[in-house]
Formats: sequence, C-alpha cells, structure tokens
Amino acid sequence: MVAPFRSAALLLAAALLLAAALLCAPAWANDSASELDAGGLILVPEPGIALAREDLSIGRARIDVAYVFRNQVDEARTVRIAFPLPPIDGRLLGFAALKLPQPDRTNFVGFTVTVDGRPVAPELEERAFVGEREVTDLLRRHGLPLNPLRFTELEAAHKRIDTATWVELVKAGLFPDDPEMSEGLWRSEAKFHWLQTFPAGKEVRIAHGYAPVSGFHRLDLKEAFRQGYRATYCLDDPGLAAIRRLRARAPDARGSLRAFVVPYIVTTARNWAAPIGRFTLTVDKGIPEAVVSFCRTGIRKVGPTRYRWEARDYIPDHDLRVLFVLPGPGPMGIR
Repeated sequence: MVAPFRSAALLLAAALLLAAALLCAPAWANDSASELDAGGLILVPEPGIALAREDLSIGRARIDVAYVFRNQVDEARTVRIAFPLPPIDGRLLGFAALKLPQPDRTNFVGFTVTVDGRPVAPELEERAFVGEREVTDLLRRHGLPLNPLRFTELEAAHKRIDTATWVELVKAGLFPDDPEMSEGLWRSEAKFHWLQTFPAGKEVRIAHGYAPVSGFHRLDLKEAFRQGYRATYCLDDPGLAAIRRLRARAPDARGSLRAFVVPYIVTTARNWAAPIGRFTLTVDKGIPEAVVSFCRTGIRKVGPTRYRWEARDYIPDHDLRVLFVLPGPGPMGIR
C-alpha cells in the first residue's frame, strides 16, 4: 500500500470560537502552489459535551465530516459552534498558482451543514486586515471585496475609483505602490457560526462538507525520492515504486506528474470532555491508477480507490496532509 500513516488525521475542534485555520505555503517545485488549511467545527470548550464518534472522509475535491455528540450532564447546554474558512492573504497568495473552488462567493469552499439531518443556515462573519489593523469598513466603503483573490472585482474597482482615492488606498496598505497593479494586499478572515443546543443526556448528529483548497505541483522522480518530501507525506518504498510505474506509463515532456496536497487540521480536537470515542478516516484517491500517501499506521484498503483507518478513544496529535499523485499532464487549476 502507498500510504503508511505516522502522524494524525481527523478533526473536530474544541478550541476557542475565534481560533482560525493556519495558512501554509509549501513550494516543492517551480510550478507549485499553496494549499489552505481548514478542518472541522470549532466549539467553545464545554466539558459536559463529548464527541462520541467522528467519521472523516477526504478526497481531492471534497471533505465530508459526520459527528455524534453526547451531552453527559443532566441539563441542556447551548454553545456556539463555528467553521472558520481558511484565511486569504493577498500579500502571500496574490501571485500563487491557486484557485478557490468557488472564487466568486464569500463561501468559497461551498460549506454546508446539517443538524440531525436538517439543513442549518449559519451566520457569516467576515473581516479584513492589513497586518493587525482592521480595514473591513474601509474596503466596504469603497465597494471593494473583502476577499483579495476576487481579481475581476479588483480590476473593475481599479478602473472605477479616481486617482486621488486610489493613492489614499495605496497609502493605507491595500494596494501596491504601482499605478498599473490592482492586487489586494490585505488578509480576509471569515467564519460561519451558529448557536447549538445539546439536550441533556441526548445525542446530536452534526454533518458538514466543503471543497478543500488543495495545493498542486509538478512532481518529478528526483523530488519524490528526497528525504524531506518522503517524510512530509510518509511516502514509503512501495509508494515510490508506484510513482515510478506511474511515471513510466504516462510520460510527458517535462518528466513530471501532477501532485495535489489536501490539508486537514486535526490538533484543535483535544479539548473535549473525553477522547473521541470512535474515529474513522476514509481517504479516496478517486481513480485506481493514482497514488495516495499520508501519515498513519494500520490502514486497510476497502475498495479500488479507498483506504480506511480507525481508532477508539482517539486524541488527535498532528495535522494531516494527504498527497495525491496523478498520471500525465493536465490542467492544474492555476488561475
């Protein structure tokens, strides 16, 4: 099998409501891009509520998570639950080979959630910053998007806003000091949230899904065999052999394959009343000829493209990065 697992995979967070997803921008090759870390739900710490079960499913285009919570106390508990979208930093990502799943929407990952099978319409809080200085009101006052990767809107604003006002926006740190450039330099942070009641002694089932912002890069054999690359994705000898076979069957002029990285934050899931009672991770590589690798030990292959890892009384330790290697050249998703 191509995917030993040493570090951790899963998530459901019990951290502060304002906790945000981390941003990571690895660069393995010249044609590389950043992936944006996201994870599961974040709950204000509540010691009376236990996570009895979590089922996490990860694919290259979709992440789905189903939870079973149990209120262990004799009275109902109402707490606020949040799902933070990955922060979008225009200064870091403005020129990255990065494509958001739904770039024209504030909900750019298409997040959806249900409680006991019924859809929930959570509130959305969206803010923007230059460093630690908030610029949300300034952007809205001038009709600018809070997400700095909405390039079409920024270009239209550049043509619409008069020169004197644009100069002031440049001085405020929103744009480069170049009259020909309209790239936004701020950072947007957004989260969905809602109040959830957990009845006394009852179970509540919450499920959510979204499209991950995966990183992608061209992968040649030399890079795949480097120790640092192997360690990052726990790529073992059978995995390298599979990549070598994939390369031999689907050569291209550059001598490389397509590699995608799907991240998932797990380490914020350690503040529950007890460890996660039962945890199941399923990774689907999509097509049989693809190679998948991530860090965990004791996985089972449960289908032509699917792998599963299970644990009981699980306490998450390390965040997860799943490597998918696909054959041949093709669209990389670069904007």
